[in-house]
Amino acid sequence: MKGKVPMVRVEGFELPEELYYDRKEHLWARIEEAGVRVGLDMFGQKAAGTVVYIKIMPAGRQVRKGRAFGSVEAGKYVGALKAPVNGKIAEVNEAVIADPGLVNNDSYGAGWFVVIEPSSLEDDLADLVHGRDEIQSWLETEIAEYREKGWLE
Repeated sequence: MKGKVPMVRVEGFELPEELYYDRKEHLWARIEEAGVRVGLDMFGQKAAGTVVYIKIMPAGRQVRKGRAFGSVEAGKYVGALKAPVNGKIAEVNEAVIADPGLVNNDSYGAGWFVVIEPSSLEDDLADLVHGRDEIQSWLETEIAEYREKGWLE
């Protein structure tokens, strides 16, 4: 990322406001020339704990929005990584598979998972959270809900 990126900050969590976010899965999506780069947002990785293992489908595989493209194992969470958009996996981040700690140490940089070549981008983006006000409202609600359930300290 070049320059200073505007961030939405709520109770120590920082989410870049130019990204799109999956409300349920806490994955971020960055629209790029090559496709949609996908990673785990700061809230998701803090709630999950230290990421210790990542498995991702190979490049070339078709993925459907809301369906698994891989899985993650962390200190407090084991589960599927679900695509925020429909399309084909164009690139897999082999570095994050070799060093899963990148998710916790650089969630918006080197800690990304895949680049998806989207097939229905406009429709898919409509379901994702985007823009300062929408992100802030969503993040405040998520923090409150996770605290209420005891999933966040």
